[in-house]
Amino acid sequence: MGLFRRLERHAALMDGMAERLGADVAGRIEQAPEAAGRAYRTAVLSCAACGSEEACVQWQADHDHADAAPAYCRNADWLEALRP
Repeated sequence: MGLFRRLERHAALMDGMAERLGADVAGRIEQAPEAAGRAYRTAVLSCAACGSEEACVQWQADHDHADAAPAYCRNADWLEALRP
């Protein structure tokens, strides 16, 4: 898989995880575009470096909503901080 496809896939996984957790990524980006944009980029790169991609895909398929990210999620703390 090429780099850009990999980043697209992990951006989609990040968005899916945020949606299931109720994390307001878009709202944070609107409030502070530069800082939040950098944080989002860092989170996507962290996600792309994770070895639990297939587990994440399966977890998201099994959960429409969740109170917490799975233990292996490298961005769990960041996503938790974006919850209302």
